[in-house]
Amino acid sequence: MSTGLMPTGVMPTGLSASAKIVIVGAGHGGFQLAASLRQNGFDGGIALIGDEPHLPYQRPPLSKDYLDGKIGLDLLLMRPATFFDEHRVELLNGVAVGEIDRAGKAVVLSDGRRLAYDHLVLATGARNRVPPLPGIELDGVCYLRNLAETETLKERLAACEHAVVIGAGFIGLEFAAIARGKGKPVHIVELTERVMGRVVCPETSA
Repeated sequence: MSTGLMPTGVMPTGLSASAKIVIVGAGHGGFQLAASLRQNGFDGGIALIGDEPHLPYQRPPLSKDYLDGKIGLDLLLMRPATFFDEHRVELLNGVAVGEIDRAGKAVVLSDGRRLAYDHLVLATGARNRVPPLPGIELDGVCYLRNLAETETLKERLAACEHAVVIGAGFIGLEFAAIARGKGKPVHIVELTERVMGRVVCPETSA
């Protein structure tokens, strides 16, 4: 798998060899930063913090082959567990950052541990945009952003009789395609005039 990294052996500018870098967020951005630092010659400390219990994994396949049951978690992983040991990346998964002490240059984790840093990187990614609709909190309203939500959606999709998707972007349309492939009736609700309006031209939307 190509990582898109820069040539090896080029020490990142502005970093001392003994610096400690803490990366908050173990998604694609956080993982890629840790891997790129090592590949480009950084020899200091790297800690990668993720609030999910899994190894860093790719999110795009969640709404496609993983949701459809065509691939397992092993094919989602960015790298196996040995990668982090071999590249001296301290992976702290299953914990969140509850506080940033900027004056003390440390983060406080949800389990009470305190982790010092020289450089702090926030790579927490995006969250679902939850519309302020009556009933949005009711059972049966699902999201598709991370592995746990995808597992829940996969179980519900098998039993559901009808699906409504809010949002005609890539993820919404990919889910709709999977649901239709399983014979489920689907309605898609989109605020704007066309599907994928932010990323494709009107002809492609049509």
